[in-house]
Amino acid sequence: MPLRINHNIAAINAHRNLIKNTEVQNKNLERLSSGLKINRGADSPAGLIISERMRAQIAGLRQAIDNSETGITMLQTAEGALEEVNRTLINARQLAISSANEAVNDEAMLTANQQEFDDSLRAIDRIARISNYGTKAILDGSMGANGVTIGDNLEFISATEKTKSSPVGGFAVEIKVAATHSSVTGKVALTKALIDSGEQLTFSEGGKTLNFETIAGESVETTMNRLEKAVIASGMKIKMIRVPGSASTPDAPQFLNFQHQEFGSKHSFHVGSKTSGVLSAQADVPDMVKNGLDVAGYIGGELGIGKGQILTGSRPSKVSGLKIRYTGKNAPP
Repeated sequence: MPLRINHNIAAINAHRNLIKNTEVQNKNLERLSSGLKINRGADSPAGLIISERMRAQIAGLRQAIDNSETGITMLQTAEGALEEVNRTLINARQLAISSANEAVNDEAMLTANQQEFDDSLRAIDRIARISNYGTKAILDGSMGANGVTIGDNLEFISATEKTKSSPVGGFAVEIKVAATHSSVTGKVALTKALIDSGEQLTFSEGGKTLNFETIAGESVETTMNRLEKAVIASGMKIKMIRVPGSASTPDAPQFLNFQHQEFGSKHSFHVGSKTSGVLSAQADVPDMVKNGLDVAGYIGGELGIGKGQILTGSRPSKVSGLKIRYTGKNAPP
């Protein structure tokens, strides 16, 4: 069977040139509309790298300018407040000089001057207290010291005007003891038999109490879930600690474990159980749980004062008033 192919070379060339011109026109329109010479990597791979690097630098410079403008605005706010303080101080000085002229001032005038002088001092205190930029107080001395921490689990909290400037390398922090929660773990597991017998548990913390009684027929897992919800609803600052996968079956025996939500030796709570060892050492005799530890260590070679996770520089020393938080579970090796 014969096969015949019809073709039109001129038309094909014209169509190809039309497509090429259309692509060039679309690219030019894209550049005009975006204002960018390079819109994708295919336009110029090397040029795109340079362009993106310059755009990143420009964005950084713009943010630096914004930061500078914000800082200038904050300083202008502080300057305005200080101008008011300066006017108040000038007025107070005039009152003091006027009161020194005892030749013409009687007792009533001196009393009035003293009252106005006291009002001026209170006005200065008020200006220092309420002068804020956003949420930051700018004249109450809280911005007199600041810092950062470098290291795992370390967080800068605050410093005071009594804290000395650190060396270039900063104050070395040496943690000896990590803060812990006060906690208790039962020595006798909660079993299905204890639940069916009507086990009773008591908790108290911060003036709040909870009396919990098991229900015969409930599984161990159901009782544990109900106990956990009851502790949360009580509003006490204690929580149940459960190890994931500790219950292989709904009635598998489980040990009770509770801890205070706050860190440190200051916080405590009481627990009791009808059966000795489930929570309390003796049956129906509540035990006080107060075995939490405060963080302990050194800041800049000076022994710090621990309270929970916060370590404060001792007084008097170069780190006086410096506060840091250590959130690690264990002291560094």
